Amino acid sequence: MNKLVLITALSGTLLMSGCDFFKPKKEEVKATEVDEWSCTNQANISQIQQYLKDEYLKQIDKDLRNSSYYEADQELLSKINNGLKFEIKNIRTITADPKAATQLECESQLTVSFPKGLQKRAENAFLEQPCEECEGKSTLRDRLETNEYKLTLDNDTLKGAFNYNIIKTDKEGLSLNVQNQNAVIDGVVLVAVTAVQYEAYVKLNKSNQEQSEKYDIENAEQTELAQKAMNIRKKELDEEKAKQVDRLNQTWDRFTDEQKAQLQQDQSEWFEKRDVDCKVISQKSVGQLSDNEKETYQKQSNYWDDALRAQNQEMQYTKCFNQKTTERIVYLNNVFN
Repeated sequence: MNKLVLITALSGTLLMSGCDFFKPKKEEVKATEVDEWSCTNQANISQIQQYLKDEYLKQIDKDLRNSSYYEADQELLSKINNGLKFEIKNIRTITADPKAATQLECESQLTVSFPKGLQKRAENAFLEQPCEECEGKSTLRDRLETNEYKLTLDNDTLKGAFNYNIIKTDKEGLSLNVQNQNAVIDGVVLVAVTAVQYEAYVKLNKSNQEQSEKYDIENAEQTELAQKAMNIRKKELDEEKAKQVDRLNQTWDRFTDEQKAQLQQDQSEWFEKRDVDCKVISQKSVGQLSDNEKETYQKQSNYWDDALRAQNQEMQYTKCFNQKTTERIVYLNNVFN
């Protein structure tokens, strides 16, 4: 009777590829004796199934420790781990002449059976899973069917293509070569981890929603305060503008017709310069101002929307208008005197 050694040579090709964060593993499994040189030998198959189950248990333990931020349902995890079954089915020998060959290439389908109802829970959990960088939301099935896994999930069963080899060696007799099973393990772990962390996702999303609602309320209150402060200051500036325009007109009316004719060109040029200068000055953003330069209402600028920013620009124009008009009144009074 030949001895069979199960060796994990992970550099081979399973018709699926694993996640980037799972590194190839090289381990030897205890040797057993088998009766025949065959892909369908039950001893071969049993060893592979047990090996895959053991690798799954190692990987899910590692993943849950690495994602301890999300609390796992330990009771459910125990139920999954105890009830999980790896089965190799639909085996086909693809080696042309098995009797003359030193290596049998075996093609099969691997099925992994989950406890009843777990798929639905995992699918719901996958949709709840926080993902800030996700563009759109795919389903768990979508994820498993990508080239990353090439697996299908249906009726609480995960399925995928699976290859393995039986090799004749001079000294050891027969050995099994399980080709890159990472995608299988990764897919099973993805389903299980997502399912056992379901409540943690829901809890986190609820907390985030509450925080978001709280922020929205506070932001609305501060935005309302910003609008009130701006409206009060706008009223002051508009009232001041009306007064300065009236003073300017009164000062101008004190001139004789001859004096007005002499000053008309200069006055027209001043009007244009005042308008242009104030438009330029009003475009200066609040962010360019120091705290000492900011008016009281401008200290709420973090809560401004586009409409409030536009209103601020209008108000800064009015402020500039008032200052330059006051200066012009003083100048004209000096000319009159």
